[in-house]
Amino acid sequence: MTSDYHQEWQRQLTRKNVPPGHLPVHRWYLRLEDPASNPRPAPPASHLRIIRAEKPNVPFYRFLYHTAGEDYLWGDRRRMSDADLLAKIDHADIHVMVLYDRGTPAGFFEMDFSSVKHSKVNYFALLPGNIGKGLGSYLLNEAICYAGRRDMPLILDTCSLDHSSALENYRKRGFAVYREEDEEYPDPRLDGTISASAGKHLPLAR
Repeated sequence: MTSDYHQEWQRQLTRKNVPPGHLPVHRWYLRLEDPASNPRPAPPASHLRIIRAEKPNVPFYRFLYHTAGEDYLWGDRRRMSDADLLAKIDHADIHVMVLYDRGTPAGFFEMDFSSVKHSKVNYFALLPGNIGKGLGSYLLNEAICYAGRRDMPLILDTCSLDHSSALENYRKRGFAVYREEDEEYPDPRLDGTISASAGKHLPLAR
């Protein structure tokens, strides 16, 4: 059976009137009503640790963001100045949680607690070399449990540029799509924001 992700991927390739230099993208917005009800899983290995980077400096944050997001063309925060980026991440309501495997960063999630209506996952990803080890499921469950400390829903979004299993993984953990839309995303490979060799599964924008 073809997944929603793959159906959308095929549909995006046929979209007309996409501005030059932009990629056609479909975005899903998801919501988990009661994250506190999700059981906390046992870690798949004893040498895993999740530690908050309480005052993340810009170089360390860029390492996480650039390394985890390169193949999925995360360009928005690459384009930010250091000052603008620091203003985004150096805030008491922004929690950057880093997964370490034997002391080496393996992934991270960024939780946003600034809203009085919901918690939000701004970013969630594993670093290259860590996919296929069960770490993604573990980290996602930990992110849900982390958000569950607040008595409110958890939201996030994903798109057709993300890993092909992302949407289904969120749904398996109880997230439901509450909105979706098409958009156009400026291809960050065209202006050198990201290497032209990144995202080989994604054709360059026309």
